[in-house]
Amino acid sequence: LVAAREPGVDKTKIDKELTELKNQLVSISESASFSGENWLNNDGAAASGTKEIVGGFNRDSAGLVSITTLAVNTTSTTLIGTTNESLGLLTKDIDADALNPDTTGTAVNYYLIDADGTATTAGSATAIALTTGTTDAQVDDMIRVVDSILTQMTDAASNLGAVQKRVSMQEDFVANLMDSIDSGIGRLVDADMNEESTRLKALQTQQQLGIQSLSIANSNSENILSLFR
Repeated sequence: LVAAREPGVDKTKIDKELTELKNQLVSISESASFSGENWLNNDGAAASGTKEIVGGFNRDSAGLVSITTLAVNTTSTTLIGTTNESLGLLTKDIDADALNPDTTGTAVNYYLIDADGTATTAGSATAIALTTGTTDAQVDDMIRVVDSILTQMTDAASNLGAVQKRVSMQEDFVANLMDSIDSGIGRLVDADMNEESTRLKALQTQQQLGIQSLSIANSNSENILSLFR
């Protein structure tokens, strides 16, 4: 869109790239499914609401187990609203005039993606698309709307990132706890081979010294007996 603001540029060629980028966004949103859940694409008429995921497995000193869950507001992470386009960050109407520092007070609504093939709000919204007749003022409005969408997507991504970090921290904690338990059990049941080897060598040395002492004692007794002969 910034490139389309340059004088003399062919806006129709830039629009072809915009169209493919939009298609890629739709593909990513529709493919972001796991276990029947999709937090980026909402094909229902109502907001997807809050979802809960397991965030921790806790066992207290008495051996009692509790599960910690994390609440995620997936309404704020929805990118595509298939049935109700006002639910998606990429499909809802955004007033470009409200984002203009020189606002006129008259709403100028734009939407980025048309998910159901019809205008989001008939007669009031305009698709972010370029034609040979698109004016510089319209391109400026489109840039403001896209910048607003990027800001909202950054906020949504930060929320998901915080949840992902919490789950990752719990995963690392459990892994470290398992390593500590394995190490503690190992100290109880596994012998220290270096220590045992040193102890064995000490016992063997003591045994050899004992044998030599007996040998010396026997030889001394024979020498004493030879004096009486």
